[in-house]
Amino acid sequence: MGRHLLTLPVPSHTDAALGQAIAEVRSPSEQGKWFAMHVMYAECGCSQRVLGHLLSRAPVENVVERIVFVGKNDEELEHKARALGYGFDSVTPDELAARYHVESAPLLVVADPKGKVKYVGGYTDRKQSPAIRDAEILARLVRGTNVTPLPAFGCAVSEKLQAAVNPLGIR
Repeated sequence: MGRHLLTLPVPSHTDAALGQAIAEVRSPSEQGKWFAMHVMYAECGCSQRVLGHLLSRAPVENVVERIVFVGKNDEELEHKARALGYGFDSVTPDELAARYHVESAPLLVVADPKGKVKYVGGYTDRKQSPAIRDAEILARLVRGTNVTPLPAFGCAVSEKLQAAVNPLGIR
């Protein structure tokens, strides 16, 4: 439970590697549209809860949404996500850190139609909150409203961050 009491570090919205990685995963048909990347970790209960929420709805209108799943490729999950209209990528923790500079999950990253990252943060305003606010955040950003990022509550994904958050390795 202690690991859920801390907010986790997130990359800055100005992180050039994060912006470049998002630009590289967007297909030509996705250029010029709002883009949301949902980072989910297979071993994180918080990620599983947010993932269930995402799979209970279609992507937000006028927003390209992609799930970046950290863990063993889950073909059934990928099929469900793609059937709803989400993009889907499976990555290892090392790939997530190297490519996106992300070491924790769940994490929401949103880029505007020009590719500028406008939001990097969590989904809820408090730990394990039942109110998952991704659709609200996306709607406000699309309307042109600035959104203060919510804290990132969840799990450390990278080995380095796991060791920092839980140095004794207690589960």
